[in-house]
Amino acid sequence: MHPDNTLYLMDAEEYRKKLELDILKIIEEKLQKGQMDAERAKAIARMVLDTLHPPLTLEQIYQIAPTLDDHFTELTTAILPVIHEHDEKVKAIITEHAQKLIKQGKIEEATNVLKQATDEERDRK
Repeated sequence: MHPDNTLYLMDAEEYRKKLELDILKIIEEKLQKGQMDAERAKAIARMVLDTLHPPLTLEQIYQIAPTLDDHFTELTTAILPVIHEHDEKVKAIITEHAQKLIKQGKIEEATNVLKQATDEERDRK
């Protein structure tokens, strides 16, 4: 489970704002430490505004978030919690589905669901 359980309780707009704020904190910190110039900060801000514009669903945020650090690796620390949370939610759904299948006596089908999920996870890494 994600250490910041408040993420699970946020609606999509709150979540989007939190992600934007986390990215802004990274930009501010890097600028203050001289680790980023103003042009790069502007480029990141423009990309975030263009990409994370409301309204977005949680699923859209989960799809967008992993791409935010493709060109701006500085953003990885803001992105990883989003990716982790999404992975945890997917695992919970798959586990619940497999448990229902097992309770229905569909052991082979449950095994196939879990195997497919494991194979997909391995392929992503």
